[in-house]
Amino acid sequence: MEGTFLVSKTVNNNVVICRAVTGEEAIFIGKGIGFGKKSGDDFEATNYDKVYALVNEEERARYYELASKETEETMLLIHEAISRIHEAIGEQLNERTHFALTQHIVLALQRTRDETGIQNPFLTETRWLYYDTYRIAEDVVAYIDAETGIKLPEAEIGFITLHIQSALGHLSKQSPDLLTRCIHYAEEKLKRSFMRDSEGFRRLVEHFRQMAERPLTSPSTEVDKKIFLLLKNEHPLCYNTSRNIIRMMEKSTGVPAGDRDAVQTMLHLLTAEAASYDKA
Repeated sequence: MEGTFLVSKTVNNNVVICRAVTGEEAIFIGKGIGFGKKSGDDFEATNYDKVYALVNEEERARYYELASKETEETMLLIHEAISRIHEAIGEQLNERTHFALTQHIVLALQRTRDETGIQNPFLTETRWLYYDTYRIAEDVVAYIDAETGIKLPEAEIGFITLHIQSALGHLSKQSPDLLTRCIHYAEEKLKRSFMRDSEGFRRLVEHFRQMAERPLTSPSTEVDKKIFLLLKNEHPLCYNTSRNIIRMMEKSTGVPAGDRDAVQTMLHLLTAEAASYDKA
């Protein structure tokens, strides 16, 4: 947020409330931006690095209340953690997500100190669906651990992932349970366990997600039919597995699948199977 503002109030060394000449109010968050500032002083956010502005009235009020209760060190820690997210995704989180994530980390730190962690029932699916974002959340948790010595549990990595993914606007619309059932069914029928960190497995998960959310509606071509028959004859077990997974998807989406869906599903299964090991 550019322009010169006048400081209305310094909350602490890292948070200041300012007002523009037009009367617009904003909360600025950044390391050291409030040091030595007093009411009536000029403030320009461009003079500082990694400054975030909250303009929405509701989000300003909620953040101010939180910042007034929490220690300055905690709020700065979270600001630095969120700055790492900004750098990783190449954009700033929207104001609603910024506050929600700040509040979540405050509570996660308290839960970890009190040893009253909460369960994350969709942790596995979150890791599968949002592999790259999950890695960003892992980096955030590692940073918090390095700075405070408090190691947030893995469940919190999943929750932070969902906050980031929500801001990016790419949250899956389908129940994570559908994905889990498809993966476990494939492993059971193929008698293989997929390597979760393999590129083939990530592509399989992404294929299932897209098939559930955006099923193909264009008619199959002659090429699709030829490849379909070839794969069916060469890999009968994979074909039967794919066919039943597609039926699960059709039941969930209500959209019938074609030969192209079956071809892509078989190819992704074969790729994931190549990077797998015998199921115990």
